[in-house]
Formats: sequence, C-alpha cells, structure tokens
Amino acid sequence: MGTVNPRSTARRALLTLVLWAGFWLLGATVVAALAWVPIAETLYSGGLGGAGFFAAAGALTVLWALRPHWKFRQRRREDMESLSPERFPALFALIEDVARRVGTQVPRKVFLADQATAYIAIERRWWGLRREAVVGVGFPLFALLSREELASVLAHEFGHHAGGDLTLGPWVYRTRSAIALAVDRLEDSAFFLDVPFRLYGQLFLRVSGAVSRQQELAADALAARTCGPEATARALHKVHALAPHWSAYLRHDVIPIIERSVRVPILEGFRLFLSEKSRRTEIESDIAEETQRPPSPWDSHPPFEERLGSLEHAPVSPDAPLPLENLDSGGCLDLLGGAESAEEAFYTQMTRGGLVSLRWDELGEKIILPEIAKQLTGSALDPRRTRLDSLPELLREGAGLWDRVRPAGLNIFSPEAKRQRAHHLLAQWLAAALVERGFTPELRPGANLRVQHEGHVVEPASMVEWLTHGVWTEEQYATWSNLIDQL
Repeated sequence: MGTVNPRSTARRALLTLVLWAGFWLLGATVVAALAWVPIAETLYSGGLGGAGFFAAAGALTVLWALRPHWKFRQRRREDMESLSPERFPALFALIEDVARRVGTQVPRKVFLADQATAYIAIERRWWGLRREAVVGVGFPLFALLSREELASVLAHEFGHHAGGDLTLGPWVYRTRSAIALAVDRLEDSAFFLDVPFRLYGQLFLRVSGAVSRQQELAADALAARTCGPEATARALHKVHALAPHWSAYLRHDVIPIIERSVRVPILEGFRLFLSEKSRRTEIESDIAEETQRPPSPWDSHPPFEERLGSLEHAPVSPDAPLPLENLDSGGCLDLLGGAESAEEAFYTQMTRGGLVSLRWDELGEKIILPEIAKQLTGSALDPRRTRLDSLPELLREGAGLWDRVRPAGLNIFSPEAKRQRAHHLLAQWLAAALVERGFTPELRPGANLRVQHEGHVVEPASMVEWLTHGVWTEEQYATWSNLIDQL
C-alpha cells in the first residue's frame, strides 16, 4: 500500500503559509509602488502630473480590492440541529468505535449532510479558546455504503483531524477567498491591475492543491489501516460513481419539489432516477460534466485512479456498472433506525416542516399539471383554446413567441434564451392540452413529463425537439394530432 512522505507534506504546508504571507506582501508592494509615483513627481518635478494621478488612483483601487470582506454570517452550524445520540445510538456507537480505532477524539456533534460526502470541521467555543471537532455524514451514504465502508469514510475524516489538516485548512480557504475577491474586484480596472494577483493566485492554488492532495492520500492510508484497504476502496468507488448522480437528482428533482412544500420518498426516487433510461438533457449534462472533468493541478483531491492505486487496488473500468448492491439491500440505514426514520431525519435537518407528503406517481396530476394549467389558462397558449395541430406554427415563431406570452416584467433574455424558454413553454402547453383530451400525466425522477392514454405514451418535450430538429415533419405531426383529436 502506498505511503505519504510526512516531510514532503510538511514542506508543502509550510510553503502554503509562506505563500499566504506572500499574497499580502504582494498587495503591499503593488500599493507602495503605485503610491511612490505621485510622491516622486511631487518631490522631484515640483507638481503632480497625469501619471501621478493615475498611479494614485491605482493604489487606491488595489487597497479597495484588498479590503476585508465583511458579510452577515449565515446560520451558524452550532445553531443547527445535530443528530441525537439518544435517537441514533447505533450511529454514535460506530462513530465512537472508529474514533477509538483511529486514536482521535470523538466529535462533539454529528450532522446529517445532503450530499454524498462527509466532512469534519472545527467548532470554536468560548470566544475561540476551545476548539472541538464536529463531523457531518451525507444522508445518501447510509443507503449506498455498508457499515464497514461507512466506517472507512469516517476514519478518513478523522484522519484529517489527527493529521492536523484542520489547522491549515482555514488559512488556505481564507487566502483563496481573498485572492478570488481581489481578482474579481480588479478585473475591470485600468492598466491590468488584476494580472499580478491572478498569476499569484494560480501559483497559490497549485501549491495548496498539492498539499491538499497529499493530505487526502494520507487520510486514505489511515482509513485503509483502520478498516481495511478493500472496504476503503469500495467506499471510494461508490462515492466516486454515485455522488454525481445523487447531486443531479437532488438539484433537479428533489429540491424543486421541496420548494413546492411537498415531501416525496427520496430514496425510492433515487432508485427510480438511476433506473431511468432517458433522463433529461440538463441532468445528463451535469453528470457528464462531473464525471468526465479532466484532472487539474489545482484540484484539492487526487484523481480517483490515483487514490485507488495508493490502496494497491485494481483500477475500475469506466464501463463498469454503477455499484448499487447496497442501495438495493438498504446499505446501513439501520444506523438511522431504518429507511423511514432516515428520511424523517433528512427532512427534519434540511427543511422547516409543513410539507405535504406525496408519492412520486401523484406529482404530475396533483402538482405539476395544475401549475401548468394555472400559468397558461387565459393566455395565448390556453390549452383549452389553442388547437393541437398549431404546434409547428408556434415553433416557427421562435423568440417572438416568448415575447408574446412571457410574464410581465423586465425582458433581459437573449434571442436564443427566449427561443429555449418558448420551447419549454410549448412542451408544457402540449402536456396540458393532452391532459385536457383525457391523457394522464406521469412524472418520474430524472425524466421529462410524460402523459399516457390507453397505452399511448407521449413525451411532450421530446415531441417539441423532434419537430425542431426535423426528426418529425410537420405532415407527420399533423397526422398524429388528428389521431389524438379522434381519441
């Protein structure tokens, strides 16, 4: 099994701190150099010229860009509701056991996160005089991992604490934020004042990324020693393969439903999402962007293949099927009292209550179609008044259709954005029009809205795309719409 050179990591960590100090020294040097121009003109030329004015303005601009970034703090983690050891004794027993095996302190609080990941952080108490670790475990990990695989994830996080990574991390984060803010504030300034900070930021990200990747490999090695390299490799594989799918599912399907004050069976929905053969374009794009992104020297984590190699584990084929065995068997949801108790804990942690519980197969009829009908009724796309065979003519309007039917308010979209919104609106109209003709809506996680009637299934969004790209001719659509009108 691969090992990490602690001296190399220490040298990189020291270099990161030096670069942190160097950033502020760079800022002071740039300000001093710019400020010296008007001073020198005044001393040696007897007055302030144009160059002096510009340099003085530049010095003030850089000072303004480097000012501290104060903002109202978001909800403090310690004010959030953490998981209770009385309610979840099995989970806390596992956490205590892993902490004992790693040889580190048991975290003071445990939180349930919404992503397929885990984290460890430092919580400061008593005006920063006391520092205690808190840990967060992603809700989907309980469904995707076995107990020993989850233990390896916890051991990895505890390894960051034991290795002192949590001390250096805040410095790196604050410096990255300061550099990014300085570049953003100086980006449109005259004389390319952002260039030195942009170049320095690239150097800092490269060095700090290398330190972070070494820390991740060290934490992986500790997890493997604690829970076994096989369990650690399996956990890495499952998180690597399934986290992008969970993130897309949560963003595109779950959160929009919760924002409608509706609660759905989230784990059942994820199973349906993974089994869906024809997912929406934006979902596939999000997943592909995450899974196909090439490694970068600025990444905070090593490539998945390198992490597996450090555990002396065989590489995983890109064509390998998704590792779903734990999702099908329930994973280690028993640590949260079972699937029903786990989902209750998730909604308690992530929402403020007051949600209406619905099944996935009820959403189309009870939520989505009523929203569409309310939006379109009385408009130029009223599903009761607009003829079904008018879709090709409406499509030809392009961006003009959006201008004709858009909601009142500021119109700032480009022609292409208007065209895309018009297409989306036409898909909604076609679905509502078909429901008016006796079709039943069907909404599955990840898929476009479908409607069906006596075995005849229609996906309105695909119908609009077929007409747009010539997969269907207008004559074929006219024949189809006439058949639908005769049903």
